[in-house]
Amino acid sequence: MMSDHEASWKSFRASRLDYLSALAVPIAEGVTRRDTTHPAFCGCIDWHSCVHGHYALFTISRLTGEARWSDLAESLLIPEKLEQELVCIRNGELNEELPYGYAWFLKLAQDRQRFFQKNDLHPIAGELAQRLAQWIFSLSGNDIVTSARNRAYGNVSWAVLNLWEWAQWNREPELIDALSVFTREQLLPLDQELPPSCDHLTDEFFPAALQRTRAILTILPHNESRAWLSAYLAEDFQLEPVRRPAFPHSAGLNFSRCWGLWELFQYTRNPVYRDQYIRHFATHVNHPEYWRDDYKKYGHWVAQFGVYALALSFDNP
Repeated sequence: MMSDHEASWKSFRASRLDYLSALAVPIAEGVTRRDTTHPAFCGCIDWHSCVHGHYALFTISRLTGEARWSDLAESLLIPEKLEQELVCIRNGELNEELPYGYAWFLKLAQDRQRFFQKNDLHPIAGELAQRLAQWIFSLSGNDIVTSARNRAYGNVSWAVLNLWEWAQWNREPELIDALSVFTREQLLPLDQELPPSCDHLTDEFFPAALQRTRAILTILPHNESRAWLSAYLAEDFQLEPVRRPAFPHSAGLNFSRCWGLWELFQYTRNPVYRDQYIRHFATHVNHPEYWRDDYKKYGHWVAQFGVYALALSFDNP
C-alpha cells in the first residue's frame, strides 16, 4: 500500500508540467518588456529579475519540451546587445548587482551552455565570476557573518554556491578548492549566528539558514557535511508556508525555502522534507495573486523562483 508520503509526491509530480506552463506566462510577459535601459536584460523591472527570467524560460522549455519559451528567450539575446552588456559591466554600471544578480547570471550561462549548447554568455559570465570571487574572498570575518545572515540580495551562501557550480562546470580546480576552503572555514562555523530558527523570519525572500545549508551540503564532502548536519538540524525541523506575505519580498520565500527543503530531502532521504517542499510550493502556486498578479510587486520575479524550485525536483529526483 502506498504511504501518505508517496501519495503526496505522486500527486505533486503529476502536476509539475502544468505548474511550469502556468508560471511561464508572467515570466514571458516580463522579459519582453522594456522597463530599463539595459541593452539585453531590460524587462522584469530590474536586471537581475530579467536574468532569472531568461533562466526560467530556458528551464521551462527544457523540462516541458515546449520550444516556444526558449525561442522567446533566445530572440532577446542579440549578440550586439550582449556585447553592450559586457561593456556596461566593465564600466561599473552593474556593480549594484554584486553578488545576487551576478550569481543568477552564472546559473543562466551554465544551464544555457549545458542544455542548449550555446556559449555566447560565457564572456559576460567569466567577467562576473572573477568579480564575484574577488568579492567573496575579500570579505572580513564580520562581513561574512553579516552576509551569511542576509535574507536578501547580499547573501554570501547564494553567491558561493553558484560560483562553485560555475567552477565545477568550467573545470576550474583552483577556484573549486578555494570555495571549498571558504565553505569549511568560514560558513561551517556559523551555527550560533545562523540557527535554523532564524528561518522562521518572513520579512525577506531568502531563508538564510537553508541557503547556508544548501552550500555546505553541496560543496563539502559527505563525511564532513553529514556530521555537521546531524548536530545542526533537529530531525523534526519544520517550517510552515507563508500564507499571506506581509511584504512584497516575502512572496518569494515559499519558493526559495523549497530549494533548501529539496536539498535536505535529497541528502537525508527523509520524506518529511519532501512533504514540506510540496506544501510550500503548492501553497504558493495556488495563490497566483502572489506570483502572477501585480507586476510591480510580484509578477516580475516570483514565478522564476518557482521554476527554480521545480527544476530541482526534475534534475535531482
